[in-house]
Amino acid sequence: MTLQEYIKMLAERHVDIRHRDDGEVHYLSSDAKKVTAIDSELCYPAVIYDRGAKFRYAGMPGAYRKETWPVLMVVDKVHDTSDYIAIDDAFDRCGVILDEFMNRMLSDKSKPELKRVLGRFRLEDVECEYVENADNMLYGVAAFIDMDMPVPGADCREAFID
Repeated sequence: MTLQEYIKMLAERHVDIRHRDDGEVHYLSSDAKKVTAIDSELCYPAVIYDRGAKFRYAGMPGAYRKETWPVLMVVDKVHDTSDYIAIDDAFDRCGVILDEFMNRMLSDKSKPELKRVLGRFRLEDVECEYVENADNMLYGVAAFIDMDMPVPGADCREAFID
């Protein structure tokens, strides 16, 4: 299981986010090929997972690591972008959902079957921002999750013929 699959599984089980029997979709990921059709596909509140815009190699000799920052967004639609009370409510609602995801990730980290996915997860390294996209009437929160791994432990195949 990957982090993306794990987040999708959580979204499908969260009482406010899970897909409904009537076909509502409340989860979207960067691999879904639907990112350009968010309005036509997504219902709110929604969780959006993006693998992130960059990664880097870091560390020191003997302790190299590959750092990645996937982004977990929780957004809600506010139809009147001048209704600041509704916007604040959306920020609060999305913040609570993000808190629930982070707390679940912390508790699941100790499960043996999720050790490979969440073993590197640390809550103290998660940076967050408010999301304000007035053009799409979306407001919420985004968490940048630091998921570094040792370079020798990175998912590499035996690609060289000796």
